[in-house]
Amino acid sequence: MAKLFTSIYRYFEKNRLVFFITFGVSFVLVAYFALQVKFEEDISKILPKDKKTDQLNQVFTNSRFMDKLVVMVYLKDSSATAEPDSLVAFADKFVATIQSKLGPWITKINYKADDSLAMELFGTISNHLPVYLNEKDYDSIDSLIAPAKVKEALEQNLRVLTSPAGFALKNMISNDPVGISFLGLKKLQQLQYDENFELYDNYIVTKDHQRLLMFIQPAYPPNNTGKNALLLKGLDEIIDSLDAIGFKSTTASYFGATAVSVGNALQLRKDSLLTQGITIIFLIVFLGFYFRKKRAPFIILIPVLFGALFSLAAVYFIKGGISVIALGTGSVILGIAVNYSLHLFNHYRHTKSSEQVIADLAFPLTIGSLTTIGGFLCLEFVESEMLKDLGLFAAFSLIGASLSSLIFLPHFIASKKEQRTHVAVQLSWIDKIAGYRPDYNKYIVIGILALTILFAFTARQVSFEPGLDNMNFMPAKLKKAEYDLNKINEYALKSVYLVTEGKTLNEALVNNEKAITQIEGLKEQGIVKKYSGVSSLIISDSLQQQRIGRWKNYWTIEKKQQLFDILEKEGKALGYRGPAFDNFKNLLNKDFQPVDASQTTAIRKNFLDDYITERPGRSTVVTLMKCAADKKPLVYQAFENDPSVTVVDKQYLTSRFVDIINSDFTRIALMTSILVFLALLITYGRIELTLVSFIPMLISWIWILGIMGIFGIQFNIINIIVSALIFGLGDDYSLFIMDGLLREYK
Repeated sequence: MAKLFTSIYRYFEKNRLVFFITFGVSFVLVAYFALQVKFEEDISKILPKDKKTDQLNQVFTNSRFMDKLVVMVYLKDSSATAEPDSLVAFADKFVATIQSKLGPWITKINYKADDSLAMELFGTISNHLPVYLNEKDYDSIDSLIAPAKVKEALEQNLRVLTSPAGFALKNMISNDPVGISFLGLKKLQQLQYDENFELYDNYIVTKDHQRLLMFIQPAYPPNNTGKNALLLKGLDEIIDSLDAIGFKSTTASYFGATAVSVGNALQLRKDSLLTQGITIIFLIVFLGFYFRKKRAPFIILIPVLFGALFSLAAVYFIKGGISVIALGTGSVILGIAVNYSLHLFNHYRHTKSSEQVIADLAFPLTIGSLTTIGGFLCLEFVESEMLKDLGLFAAFSLIGASLSSLIFLPHFIASKKEQRTHVAVQLSWIDKIAGYRPDYNKYIVIGILALTILFAFTARQVSFEPGLDNMNFMPAKLKKAEYDLNKINEYALKSVYLVTEGKTLNEALVNNEKAITQIEGLKEQGIVKKYSGVSSLIISDSLQQQRIGRWKNYWTIEKKQQLFDILEKEGKALGYRGPAFDNFKNLLNKDFQPVDASQTTAIRKNFLDDYITERPGRSTVVTLMKCAADKKPLVYQAFENDPSVTVVDKQYLTSRFVDIINSDFTRIALMTSILVFLALLITYGRIELTLVSFIPMLISWIWILGIMGIFGIQFNIINIIVSALIFGLGDDYSLFIMDGLLREYK
C-alpha cells in the first residue's frame, strides 16, 4: 500500500505541471457534479419503514391527508363569551385576503359548506336510490310502508306543506311521500367523523362556538419548503394585518405537516450552517495556533473539502439526491476527515520528509479509513432513508478525504523554505500534554478500570425514547396550535386507519366493502364506536348491480300495488289530489342503472378525495375508525389475516418505530464490531494484538452507555449514528497507536 502512494508521490514531484493539472481538474469535476445533487428537506425521510408504515406514508403522500393546513380562528381572550359572528367576520376577511395575495401558493380553501354541492349530492342519491340502500335499510322500508306508518307520514307531510317550509320541500315530498329516500340520505352522516363540530351559518365551528376551522390546501407538497415558506410568511403577515385593521379581539393560528416541514427545514439550515461554521472556525484558529503557520489550517482542510465534494458527486451518480438532515451531520464528518490531514501534517513536523510521511502512514491510515468507511456503510442496512443517506455521504466523504490526504496533501505540506533548510520542531503545550504517558500512572489506570466497572452497571439503564415528537423542531406558536387542535379534536389519538388496496379503484372498493362488513360486526360488539369513509357513497360496480337487483326483487308487483292502494286511500281521506303520488309511482317503477363515475366527480373531489388514492397499477381506499385504546388490539386481530387490508394508528406507528430503531441499533453495533474486529485480525494476523487494539473501543462504548444511563439520556433514531462513529473513530486511534507501538517494539 505504501509503495503505491509513494510511487504516485515521486511521479507528481517530478512532474509538477501534471500534478497541478490533475489536482485542479479533479476538484472542478467533483465540484461540478456535486452541484447537480438535489437536496431533500422532507423530515419523514428520517422515519424507519416497514410494510405498514410505508403503506400509511403512501396514503398520506398521495391523498394529501397531511398536506392541509388547519386554520383555527378564535378569540384572543379564551375566557370571553363565545362570539361566532366575530369569528365568521374574521374568516371572511382572512379568506378574501388570502385569495387576493397568496393565490399562486394555494390550491383550495375549504372554509364553509357549499349548498350547491350538497344539493348535487342529494340529487345523485335520489336518482340512484337503490345503490345507496343496504340490507338493513329494507327492514326500515318494511316499517315505512306499513299502513299505520303511511298514514302518519302523510299527516306529517300535510303539516309541512301548509307551513312556510312547504314551498322548499314540496318536490321532495312529492317524489317520496313515505320517506324511503331519507334512508339513502342518512349515508351522508358517515362523512361526519367527529361530533365535536357543527355548522354555524355554513361555517365549521366547535360546538361551544369558541373556534372556527378552515382548511388550506397548499399548491406545493410539504417537502417543497422553499415555496411553502413564502406561503407561511404570507399567512403570518395577513393575520397581523387583520389585527391592525380592527380585529383586535380575534386572531388565527395554523398547523399541519407543511408548517412543521418548513420549521424543520429552516432550523436544519440554520443549525447546519452554525455547527459547520463553528467547526471550521475552531479548526482554523486551533490549527493555526498549533502549527504556527498561517497556511496550515487551509492546507489541512483541502482533503476535507475534496472529500465532501467527492461524496456529493458520488451521491449524484448513485441516487441523484440526498437528505439535508444527513448533510446536517457534516460537522461530525468534518471532524473525522480532518484527522487524516492532521496525522500527515503532524508527522511531517518530525520527519521533514513528505515521502517518509506517506511510507509511515499509508498503511494505518488506509486500514483505519476502510474500517471507518465500512462502519458508515453499515447504515445502508437500516430502515431509515435519512440514515442511509448519512452512511453514503459519510463513507464517500472519507474515501475522498483519505485519497486526497495521501495523493494531494503531501505536495502542499512543506514550504520552499522548509525544503531548503531543516527547521527544528518547536514544541507547544499540546505536544507536552501528548508526551505524557498516563499508562505509567497506576492511579489513572485504576481509576479507568473502576469507572469502567461502574459504567458497565449504569449502562443497563439506557433505554430507547418511546416518542417521536422530539425529532421535530416546532416554534412555540406551532406547538400551541397543535395542542389546541388536539384539545378540540377529541378523537385525534383514537383514530385507526384501515387501508384497503387493489390494482384498480374498483378492486380496492370491493376489498373495502368486505372490510366494512367486518367493521359493522366490530361496531355491534362495541369495539368500534364510529367509522368514516367512502363505503356508503363510492360503491364498486358489482355491489351496485347487486343492490339494484335487491331493489327489483323487493318491489314485487303485489307489494307496489298494495302500497299505492294505501296511499290513495289515506291520501284521499286527508285531501290529497289524485296525481299527488304519480312521481312516487315513477320512482318505484324506474329502471335504475349504476352510478356513472362522471356523476360523482365533483362530490368525490370536494368530499372524498382524502380517502382515495389512485396510481397506475395500485389504488387504495382509507376508512377511519374510532375505538378505545384497549380495543385496538381486537381491531388488529380482526384483519391480521387479510393481505389486502392494512390497519395502523399513531400509537402503533410510535411503538413500531421504536422496535425498528432498537433492531437497527443492535444490528449496526454488531456489524460494525465484527467488521472492525476482522479488519484488525487480518491486519495484525494475531488474536492477542487484535484484542489489545479492540479493548479501547469496547471501553469507550461502555463509558458512553454508562454516562447516558447516569444522566437519563435515551437513544432515539438519531443516536444510531453513534454506533458507527464510536467504532469508526475508535479503530483509527487504536490502529495508529498500535502501529506506533509495533514500530517502537521493532
